[in-house]
Amino acid sequence: MVNFSILSPMQVYIGNGEIARIPEILLQAKPTKGKVLVLTDFGVSATGVPKRISELVSSQGFSVDLIDTVPREPYSGEVDLLASEARNKGFEYIIGIGGGSVLDTAKLLSILLVKQSETVESLLEKGIPGGGLPTIMVPTTAGTGSEATPIAIVALKEKKLKVGIVSAFIVPKSVILDPSCTVGLPQEWTACTGVDALCHLLECYISKRANPYSDLLALEGMRLIFSSLQRAFENGADLDARADMLLAAFYGGRCIASSSTTAVHALSYPLGGMYRIPHGVANAMLLTPVMEFNRDAVVEKLKQAVSRIGMSPILRESDPSVDFVYSIRKLVEYLKIPTSLRDFGISKKDIPSLTDRALQVTRLLSNNPKPMSREDVEAIYERVL
Repeated sequence: MVNFSILSPMQVYIGNGEIARIPEILLQAKPTKGKVLVLTDFGVSATGVPKRISELVSSQGFSVDLIDTVPREPYSGEVDLLASEARNKGFEYIIGIGGGSVLDTAKLLSILLVKQSETVESLLEKGIPGGGLPTIMVPTTAGTGSEATPIAIVALKEKKLKVGIVSAFIVPKSVILDPSCTVGLPQEWTACTGVDALCHLLECYISKRANPYSDLLALEGMRLIFSSLQRAFENGADLDARADMLLAAFYGGRCIASSSTTAVHALSYPLGGMYRIPHGVANAMLLTPVMEFNRDAVVEKLKQAVSRIGMSPILRESDPSVDFVYSIRKLVEYLKIPTSLRDFGISKKDIPSLTDRALQVTRLLSNNPKPMSREDVEAIYERVL
């Protein structure tokens, strides 16, 4: 057995209406009715969920500030600017409400508002020097699983690359998985965030760092996605499907915390860092070609997955691992996610610079089940042009 560790949020509440617990959770974290930062972005703010939570918290005697200016795929400097604007306001708690960009920003602000001399760049250089403000994470997409990880992803504008800051100090204190908070998610975001969750589960399952704990969650998470993602895509008000997807995404985050993602994420980071392509879309583009590259190294694991997930054969193939990868391709097609880099203005001349940046993501490439050369990376990018 490989050595592995488990880092988890202290509290996880799952179910419709569980956001009503937030005032109680705040008092458990710190027994005074202090000032609360509710952090989100414009898109999620428009759904009314952050306002509803802010009113719930303020009605219980807390002072609340709602900030809804988190950018999509934020650069490090944008996070620093948010921190400078929020410092000296006396915040004692942070509630992050949104997708991965919001939740990751909430993690970083929990540190930056306490360690006031730090910046995102200094955290990257020196690591996180200690604990920060208590956080509550309320995901409104079923994708990143950031609510369950010790990782915050941020884009570096100068390097045109996305990187991860990893520390036990940013594992959220509390998580609420309330499917009612995802009902307003547009169909296209249901699709790409759902495939992002699938990427986390599958990559961690085939990673060199896979272990019995991550395998257990990965298999169950993939089963939930293959049985629920299309239902959530077709009927966004299906609370059972939404709940299954939230749980699958959470499992994906738990897998990342114990295992790791691999080449899909390594190759997608430059697409986000250079072209601001949404993370779930970038992963969906790359998932099938990377899995086709990796398949012969993980045949037995994929066969086990087909059996455990209960997938019905699509192809007339004797090898279930081929059918598994084909099923992924068909799922992405069904969800109508863009699959061509040309849709985002990328051409063949851009591939060398994309490859340069992907090869820098050694933290993830080292976990891939097969070594990946420069020529391999370039060939995968060319396949999705």
